[in-house]
Parts: sequence; structure tokens; C-alpha cells
Amino acid sequence: MRKKGLGFFALASIVIGSQIGSGAFVLPSVLAPFKTIGLFGWGISVSGAIALALIFAELASHLPKNGGPHVYVGEAFGHTASFFTAWIYWIISWSSSSVLLVTTVNYLKTITGTLTAFENISIELMILFTVTYVNVIGVKFSGIIETILTVLKIIPLIVLPIIFFFFFEPSYFDFSIKSVAGETDLLSILSKTALLTFWGFIGVECATTPAESVINPSKTIPRAIVWGTICVALIYVINTVSVIGVTGFEALQHTCAPYATAMGKIFPKYSDVAISMMAIIVCVGTLNAWTLTSSQIAYGAVSDGLFPKIFAKTNKADAPVFSLWISAIGMVPFLVMSEINCMQHGIDRLIDLLVSIFVFVYLVCCISFTKMIKKWYSEKGKRIKMIILSQIAVLFCIFTLYQDLLASFIVLCIFLALGFPVFWKRRKDINLFNGK
Repeated sequence: MRKKGLGFFALASIVIGSQIGSGAFVLPSVLAPFKTIGLFGWGISVSGAIALALIFAELASHLPKNGGPHVYVGEAFGHTASFFTAWIYWIISWSSSSVLLVTTVNYLKTITGTLTAFENISIELMILFTVTYVNVIGVKFSGIIETILTVLKIIPLIVLPIIFFFFFEPSYFDFSIKSVAGETDLLSILSKTALLTFWGFIGVECATTPAESVINPSKTIPRAIVWGTICVALIYVINTVSVIGVTGFEALQHTCAPYATAMGKIFPKYSDVAISMMAIIVCVGTLNAWTLTSSQIAYGAVSDGLFPKIFAKTNKADAPVFSLWISAIGMVPFLVMSEINCMQHGIDRLIDLLVSIFVFVYLVCCISFTKMIKKWYSEKGKRIKMIILSQIAVLFCIFTLYQDLLASFIVLCIFLALGFPVFWKRRKDINLFNGK
């Protein structure tokens, strides 16, 4: 039995650290074309993130097992659904890290100047394989690096908005909804901005994965995940508003490094270089965290009999080597896709597709929770509250997928198809016909 050593503050730190990443440095520019409507998107995504946080907290309290979404889906729908959930979650955990690499290089350009497409890809691959090697050295070493990077990335995101608000220009927010929406359906724009801003909350479920090591998980996890998510929301919204207030929407539409642009406007000499270094540290730190997480997802799926045993093959440092390197290699096509789509448009599209796949996973978890409500809650009042909560979370997921459902579904099907040969080969081990 594992020693339970994670309390409220430790778990809240995991919640905050897993969610704060490239979103802080990408979203001001990504949301710029939507002007003030983008702020409504924040309101929707914050509400949805808190609802999902509560859902995952309930799931973790009833199923205090390490692993993640596939554990909950497997409890509700059996091993087959559990396998494909684990497969999708594993792929999306490392493929989404491509945005971190693209953002890192975009901020690096502030220091180096314009780079060619070949140079962009080369630098991204160098960072990717360096971070992968750090994790191959071992979990302990990776954890030390992550602790240092987390401290370095949180402090500036608190200090910078304070500086920005001294140079805040309220007139930048003077845009009418009609001037932004034009002939476009307002509901589609709100759905689009909610999907984009939800990128900042990806990882809301990470606090549930070490459930077996949490002190009093039924109380600690809900408190940590809700308060942690609220803190993340405040950091993101305050940073986004402060950056817009310094630069304006028009300037943000023409930059991939919004913080560097903002600081360059206030302190023209060298400040943009300092901001770029800060952004690079944040993105590399989050890349390191998700590299570790993706390998542990695959490792956990092996322990549950879902993935081939090769994914659990470890080196002397107890690092799942095969899982780490296959994740790194699999990320390369996403980097190429972003480069082909060119600059900011490429990032926008990549975020759209990757977040939508995360939302599909969250949606399946919400449906699984809904299925288990009758079994888990005997008290009528409590059961009604859980039904309402689950429906809010389900509606949020559907709403964010609304504006780009077809493209997202196609990508989801491609990911599922990639997993089918593995599933077919292992169908007897996965216990296809016997269920749970």
C-alpha cells in the first residue's frame, strides 16, 4: 500500500503547475481577432473548468486509483472503452506539447531575429529530444528540474500584470460585438473563444492521477482541484487583460510573442529579451511536466493490462524509455503541420484540434460519471446535485465542440484508428468479451 503523503497544498500545487503553461503566452494573441468577445470566452471556459474539476474530484474520491480518465471510463463501460480512452489520452498528452515547442521558438525569435522554417524545426527538435533525454535519465532528476522551472515560471506571471496595469489603456477594449462578429453567428464565436481559452485549463484532471497517495482524498482532492483551478483562472485572466491593455488588439494580431511586445512598448531596451527568456522557461518547464506525464499514462495503462508490456520497459533509472522516445518521435508531424500552416494561424489551428480531443476525453468521463451516479449516491438530494453538475459539464463540452465538430471528429477517428491494430492484437488480454 502506498504511503499517503500528499496534502492540500501539495495537491493544489500540482493543479496549478499542470495547467499553467504556454496558454499564458499564446492566448492574448490567439484571442486578439475576437476583441472583447474573447473575454466572454474566458468566462465560459472558467465555469466549464470548475465543473469538470468537480466531476474529476468526485470520480477520484470514489475510484482512488492512479491512472487517469481510462480508470473512470473502464469502471462505467468496461475494458474496451478503457483501452481506447487510455490510447487517446496518451496520444493527446504528448501531441499537445507541440504547441509548447512552437511557442518556445516564437519567443526565441525575439532574441535571434527571423528564422527559416528549417531552423524553426531544427531548434524545436533539439529542445524536444533534450527534454526527453532529461526524463530518460530518471524521474527523480526530471522532478528536480521541474521544481526549479515551476518556481521560475509562477513568480513573473504574478509580477508582470502589476507592471502592465500602470500602463493600462482602457480605450483598447472599446469594441462592439457587431464590429467583431459581422455576419458570423455569435454562438459560433463564443464557442470558438471558449475552446481556445480552455487550452489554459488542460490538465485540470492531473490532480486525480495520484489519488492513492493523497491524504483523505474524498475531501482533499475536491478542495485542491477547485481552489487550484480558481487560482489558475485568475492568473490567466489578469495576465490576458493586462497584456491587451498595454498593446491593444491590433498589435497582438501581428505577433506570436505578446508579452515581449508589451514589455518592448513599456521598456524598449532589452525588456523584450527578458520576457522571451521567461516565456521559454515556462514552456520548457511545462513540456518537461507533460513529457513525464505522458510516459506515466502509458506505464499505468500497462499495469491495467491495456497497453503492450514494451511501454513499461524501463532503464536502470526506472524511466519508461520506449514510451518516452515514441512520444517524442510522434510529436514531429505536429511540429511540421504547425510550420506548414505558418506562424499564428498554425498555432490557432493546432490548439483548436488538440483541445477538442481533450474535450472529447473529458466528455466521455462526464458521461461515465453520469452512469455511475445512481450506484454511488443513495441520498436523493445529493443525487440531484450530481446530475445537475454532470449535465453542466456535458453541456460545456458539447458547446466548446460545437463550432468545429466535424474537423475535431475526423482527427479523433484518426487517433482511434491508429490504436485499433494495437487493440486487435491485444483483444484477448484486454478481456474484450468478459467486461468488468
